[in-house]
Amino acid sequence: AKVSMVALRERKKDQTREALARAAFNLFETKGYEATTVAEIARAANVSRRTFFRYYATKDALLFVDNSDHLERFRELLALRQVGDTAFGPVRRACIALAESYMSDHDQVIARARIIESSPALSKQERQQDLGWEQAIAEALLDSVREPSDVARRRGRLLAGAIWGVMRASMEEWTRDSGRRDLVWLTREALSLFDSAVTLELEPRTPRVDN
Repeated sequence: AKVSMVALRERKKDQTREALARAAFNLFETKGYEATTVAEIARAANVSRRTFFRYYATKDALLFVDNSDHLERFRELLALRQVGDTAFGPVRRACIALAESYMSDHDQVIARARIIESSPALSKQERQQDLGWEQAIAEALLDSVREPSDVARRRGRLLAGAIWGVMRASMEEWTRDSGRRDLVWLTREALSLFDSAVTLELEPRTPRVDN
């Protein structure tokens, strides 16, 4: 009975959290993010303002709350190397898996992207969060180098920024089209194009000295 009571409380918390998120997204889409207050979100979800802050520290947390979980899973996938992998192999697989997870939550991801795009403050915050994804990719690329030099580290950062730029471009194309296209296909196509256009050479080649 004690276990079932705990499970019941957790289920109720999940329901409240989901109700707040649903109410917030509806208000953001109809009124706009800046014009929507925490009090309005709480009222629409039939809870108090105080209850809202038990679940979300700020209004913008509603839009970024899952980011750390997605990033943690992304890092786990980046660490899964296969025999014969190039430096790009784990990165490519992790990016495709991320696209698959976004496709599985299609409507919510599209709505979130549109809300963020409509707000300069939220767009700026999302760009800041991009740094975490770029860092994760850079670290994964450098895992293929035993003792990376400063040049390799710099190249890793540059390549990671470019790879995440490819991901962002695919996401933007997908959301502009209201998610009618397959994000996984768009991601595969974009990453294949990137891979064919760029040589992922982290360490500089040692120039050959002719005797």
